Amino acid sequence: MNLENNFFAFFLACKYRFKNLKGEKLHNYQVNRLKKIVAYSVKNSLFFKKYYSNYDINKVFSLPTVNKYIMMENLSEYNTVGFKKEELINFCLEVEKSRDYSKRYKNYNVAMSSGTSGNKGIVITSPKEERYLKAAFFARFPFPKTLKLNIAFILRVSTPAFNINKFGQKLTYFSLLDPLEKIVNNLNSLQPNILSAPPSMLNLLARELNEGKLHIKPKKIISYAEILYPDIRQKVEETFGIRIDEIYQASEGPIAMSCKHGSLHINEDLVAVQTLNKDDSPTEKGELCHQLVVSDLYKTSQPIIRFELNDMIRISAEKCTCGSGFRVIDEIVGRTDDLLVGFNSSTGQVQYIFPDYIRRAIISSSENVVEYQAIQTSKNRLEISIQLSKDEEEFPNIKEMIKRAIEQVFEIYNCEIPNVVVKISKSQLHPVSKKLIRIQRSFSIS
Repeated sequence: MNLENNFFAFFLACKYRFKNLKGEKLHNYQVNRLKKIVAYSVKNSLFFKKYYSNYDINKVFSLPTVNKYIMMENLSEYNTVGFKKEELINFCLEVEKSRDYSKRYKNYNVAMSSGTSGNKGIVITSPKEERYLKAAFFARFPFPKTLKLNIAFILRVSTPAFNINKFGQKLTYFSLLDPLEKIVNNLNSLQPNILSAPPSMLNLLARELNEGKLHIKPKKIISYAEILYPDIRQKVEETFGIRIDEIYQASEGPIAMSCKHGSLHINEDLVAVQTLNKDDSPTEKGELCHQLVVSDLYKTSQPIIRFELNDMIRISAEKCTCGSGFRVIDEIVGRTDDLLVGFNSSTGQVQYIFPDYIRRAIISSSENVVEYQAIQTSKNRLEISIQLSKDEEEFPNIKEMIKRAIEQVFEIYNCEIPNVVVKISKSQLHPVSKKLIRIQRSFSIS
């Protein structure tokens, strides 16, 4: 029996694998699963048949990588279900236009992903894939065991894959595009015991709770879709009085989820994740990787085999006390595309500046900064947008304090100091992904 065809069988298997797959046993499991995916892809996808024609397909972790550009350029031949690229794009554009995200394409869930790189992608999910992903979600995530789940799910768009209403477990979708007042009113009516939203929305809801407008007492809070910075985590956890758990999900697979101890474990039985340095050598645990290569161990409709992501993460050198052999992600820094850059004062060489230094410079300038965003628009200009807890007149020196703190970061890096512009204004959503990215660079470098 194929476990992925049966919700309960896959549910139980996920629980078993999380506790028992370790070391060589886990490695062999991943190799065997990926061999099956590769063989299926070569048989059913003209792209993979050509792409791997000069390679030994049994050496699965030595096969050439793919990326979003390659996939989209060859989408008609890439997918295994016979869908044509133009038809898929037209369908997704119509869904975006009508905002009717309940539509399916020939019984498949087809959605447009808009990563921050600007390269739009198409994500195809079969009914079988939806079923086992839901089973894995319920098996792996540390939900309160004594509750019937009443989940508020807040995101920009929904898809049929998000609809859950069975066995007393309910998931209700809220659109990020709705006014905050409407979201708050709907949450007050729903009274969810699970609150799930991107960090930027959780931050707003914490403020609404403090101001007495939001009246909910969730038993669990889940963060996803954006980087959960430490200051936002602290504020939300202190306001609601409970721990935030995370889901690290990409178009390319369900990469990681928090365990009952709060550690963000890679879903090693669902995806094989390789962390690599710039020279493609494996990144040591405890070190920040330069690139991720992800292989989905079950997806066949649109195979994800050694798929390149430019997310930067740090794998913990310590094992989680929960006992699982699945690796733990210590930190998700973001995308290499969004690292700020400086230029060495002596040599002119590029120096990457990690977001944490910028974040700390802003929030340490004043406790009255309630929201912030830094966008490097050119090598010579860095724009800082802040929102304050009180009127600007009460903090006459705040702009200059932040400007000086940012300049000191570039001085520490021995880099040329850009023109730092600090203004009181709302943060901007990314023009492509519509996500709030607090630290970003809007220009490319060679």
